[in-house]
Amino acid sequence: MDTHSNEISDWQALVNKPVYSDDGEEVGIVRSIQSENLIVDYGPITPDHFLVPKLSVKSFNNGVVQLNKDSKFVQDNYKFE
Repeated sequence: MDTHSNEISDWQALVNKPVYSDDGEEVGIVRSIQSENLIVDYGPITPDHFLVPKLSVKSFNNGVVQLNKDSKFVQDNYKFE
């Protein structure tokens, strides 16, 4: 089901960009890039942190990162402390 055809050549360009789930919910802002994951934070004071696999990125268009997972999946599987 996952498509591995996300043609992002410069992952660093995603830093400080907004991330949205497949159902249109805001996930947060990309804070850093790891070899296989994005670190995404949501919230100003005590932010939630998400470890989002690069394979979950569907697209990066107009400065917005779009995931191929819905918000419940992101909350249930990618959230970490």
